[in-house]
Amino acid sequence: MKSHKLSQVLKHKNLKSVTPFNQSHFCSFISSTPQSNTTQQTPKIPTKIPPEITHELLHSYIESSQWHFIKQLAPKLTPSLIKTTLLNLHKTPELALKFTTHIDFGHVFDVKTRCLAIAVISRLPSPKPTLQLLKETLSSGNASIRGVFEELALARDELGTESSIVFDFLIRVCCELKRSDDAFECFNIMKENGFVPRIQTCNAMLSLCSRLNSTERAWVLYAEMFKMRITSSVYTYNIMINLLCKEGKLKKAKEFIGFMENLGIKPNVVTYNTIIHGYCLKGRIEGARMLLNIMDSRGVEPDSYTYGSFISGMCKEGKLEEATEVFGKMKENGLVPTAVTYNILIGAYCNKGDLGMAFTYRDEMVKQGIVPTASTYNLLIHALFMEGKMGEADDMIKEMGEKGIRPDSITAFSLLKKMDEMKIRPDEVTYNTIMQGYCREGKIEEARELLDQMKRKGVKPDHVSYNTLISGYSRRGDMKDAFRVRDEMLSIGFNPTLLTYNALIQGLCKNQQGDLAEELLKEMVSKGITPDDSTYFSLIERIGDVDKASERCDS
Repeated sequence: MKSHKLSQVLKHKNLKSVTPFNQSHFCSFISSTPQSNTTQQTPKIPTKIPPEITHELLHSYIESSQWHFIKQLAPKLTPSLIKTTLLNLHKTPELALKFTTHIDFGHVFDVKTRCLAIAVISRLPSPKPTLQLLKETLSSGNASIRGVFEELALARDELGTESSIVFDFLIRVCCELKRSDDAFECFNIMKENGFVPRIQTCNAMLSLCSRLNSTERAWVLYAEMFKMRITSSVYTYNIMINLLCKEGKLKKAKEFIGFMENLGIKPNVVTYNTIIHGYCLKGRIEGARMLLNIMDSRGVEPDSYTYGSFISGMCKEGKLEEATEVFGKMKENGLVPTAVTYNILIGAYCNKGDLGMAFTYRDEMVKQGIVPTASTYNLLIHALFMEGKMGEADDMIKEMGEKGIRPDSITAFSLLKKMDEMKIRPDEVTYNTIMQGYCREGKIEEARELLDQMKRKGVKPDHVSYNTLISGYSRRGDMKDAFRVRDEMLSIGFNPTLLTYNALIQGLCKNQQGDLAEELLKEMVSKGITPDDSTYFSLIERIGDVDKASERCDS
């Protein structure tokens, strides 16, 4: 590592000030942060705030936890005063963190001041506060990634620290925000200035490349890591093996196991699972079995994911008996199948037309305490109406509604179509459940059509029908249609309920129509309907949005 100061090498640019960060994000860190042990006598604190604020006075307030005074001082604090205070707190980062949570930096909190605070706080054992501050800084959109890097470099030099961990944190945040270009720019700046990123940082970048399917970029980074002599971990190899499997290069992925072992790195269950999953996706069950044998010879125990991959691969190949045997072995070994594994078997038996076995697995998963998912119900409902068992399918739709699970739009549409063909009339519960599913997917027009269809077919809509549609329009911010449905509801003799008012108030607040929301609140109270937490939460959120808008206008 080079001994020169990074700030002397980097070319500095003028940076815009950043909008204030959200103080509440840091409150959770305060209670767990240890107090500073000091043998110094606590300075005498004045009972009144003096007209002139010095950094000595501010420091004394911080050391004695006079946060109420500090909040009053906030408007008078200059960037220079804050900077001096942060520098004085560099040996007590826990106090620096508390200082940043109790002061509203406002206009004085520019990139320079914020980066200094980040550099000081990065000395804490937990990286969470630093990562959160960096995330706030990058998300503000008022500073380039290079600009933030340069200011962090300046702060690092001012503090006289040798550690480059703050740059690693910056890259990690870029990865969390899925800003691949920024992460690679930071990596290159570090490399240019003689800093070697930690392996955890490189792994975060490789993982992001994998998630974004940037395969070529991942291999370029991997080669660069090799040149920089950054020692790979088992996690690194697992990411690269996953990339090879995504590319369909299963032979090369398998060869990586030998490569790892030659370097003294023991492949773990994730390593084997990744390759086994790749083989099973390609229908190459025998290749997957070979990997399972290698696992066994190396003393690596298969887990639920290992068995799940085999079961999925076998079901896709139509080998249901073998899949069932593997499933039994999985349970014999004390492993608990997941809902996904059960759904694979249920789907396979539904496709085979063996509803008896499909429902046996559904009953077994319930007995094991595993809650059936929307996929479980959708598979069974689809199989039932394919066999013309519309009554049973309708019962399952209602069961989903009772459990708060919504069918997907394809299942719902198919069910209604089949029921119509067989002259079976759905009741309001079936319609309401399907309407809720449509609204959840954002298909409000389809839900509206269902309400109209109900009326055409002589099925009377109820409170749930209208509230579902009102809620759907409100979530979308379409308040004109939401109020039209409310008026329609009133015209046929239904009075609005708490759910009706909550949906409308939430939609109005979302549309920045807080005055109308408050009028609606008065109306519901006058009608004897007591507001609940949801009502007030919407209104409180609206107040917060107004405050933020005011701050932006003031700035």
